[in-house]
Parts: sequence; structure tokens; C-alpha cells
Amino acid sequence: MKRTITILSLGALLTVYSQAKSQSKSALEAVKRSEVTISATIATQGVGLDLKYAPTPVFAARVGASILPISGQGVYRVRSEPTDVDFDADFANAHLMLDFHPFLSEEGLSSKVVVTAGVGYFWKAKGDVVVSYRGTYKYGDILIPSADLGQLYGGVKWDKVAPYLGFGFENVFPKKAFNIGFAIGAYYMGEPKATLTGTNYLSLNTSNQAQLQKNMSYYRFLPVLQINLNFGL
Repeated sequence: MKRTITILSLGALLTVYSQAKSQSKSALEAVKRSEVTISATIATQGVGLDLKYAPTPVFAARVGASILPISGQGVYRVRSEPTDVDFDADFANAHLMLDFHPFLSEEGLSSKVVVTAGVGYFWKAKGDVVVSYRGTYKYGDILIPSADLGQLYGGVKWDKVAPYLGFGFENVFPKKAFNIGFAIGAYYMGEPKATLTGTNYLSLNTSNQAQLQKNMSYYRFLPVLQINLNFGL
């Protein structure tokens, strides 16, 4: 008899919990929220803008673009002589993302978890470097001034289409029109194509292009660490 009462009690508790969870989810969906959001993004992939449409709290679609132009100069020493290194890196993409909130009915931080999958089209995904030797280069008994030595040009270029996978934290039901979200993930860029050319005496270094290609073959992912500044419309 006690066993039967215990089973009935557990069944009643499960029924009440299920109904409460369902009502809680319905209450969440009834909360006023912005279906359309514009986001300013700051990330390792650059700065950009996203436009998000969320017909339901669980799913959302985002379109946007970001750019990351980097350039700089540095002076290094090769065989105790100063060497100028000029580099440029350009990344620019348009992307389509799908967001999924798997734990929306939970409480606490887990309710803010968002899983994202999508694809980016990189109309720019490359890096270039120019190396110039300043001093007098000694090749055996021959002294070669920098003006005659030449310059070395290296380049790396990635695929244009790259799938993306990541996750983050975002408030689906913000109390205010403005809120902040965070995301972490990566684009799979594929194996890059590397080139190495030189002028004058440094043209002989083109034989090292195969080694450069091998060294760069491991750089197939573009990590993304992103802050979203979201404004509900």
C-alpha cells in the first residue's frame, strides 16, 4: 500500500513539475521582447554590424558583415644587421548565422546559452609581408649592399567561403532595449595558399616557398572572440 502511494505521489509531482515548466516557458514567451535587433560587434575577426530577426525566442537568424584591416612595420635583426618588415593583413566578410537557445526554460546563466552555426563569405582573407635587409649582406667572401640585395615578398591567402560554429551568452528577454552578449567560436578557413618571391639576389629564396606552404598549412581556423552590443528595434 505504501509503495502504491509513493508511486502515485511521484507521478503527481512529475505532473505538477511538467505543468509548471510548461507554464514557465509559456510565460517566458509572453514576455515583451524585440524580434528585430541590430548589433555592433567587436571581435578578433574585426568590427562590424549584424541584423537579427528572432520570430521565436528559441531560434534567430542573423546577417551581417565585419572588417579587420591590420598593417604595421617592424625592425628585426638578421645576422646582427637591421631588417625592415612591413606587413598587411586584410579580413572582411559577410555572414549568415542561425542562433539556437537550447536551455531557454532553465534558470540562471544556462538560459542565456546560445549555440550558433553559419557561414561566412570572405571577400578579403589574406596577409602580405615585405622584408628588406638594411645592412651589407655577407655571402661567403662577397659583400652585397642592401640596395643590390633586393626584397623578399611573402603572401598568404585563404578560401572565400568558411563555415562557422560557436556558442555564447545572450539575454533573450532583456529588460531594456540595450543589452550585451558574448560569443566564442571559429571559422574553418581551409588550408591557405602561400607564395614567396624575391628580387635581385633574394629571388633565389623562391625555392623556400614549399616550406612556407607547409608551415602555413596548419593555420586553417580563424578564432572568434566577440562582444555584441545589441539594440532592440
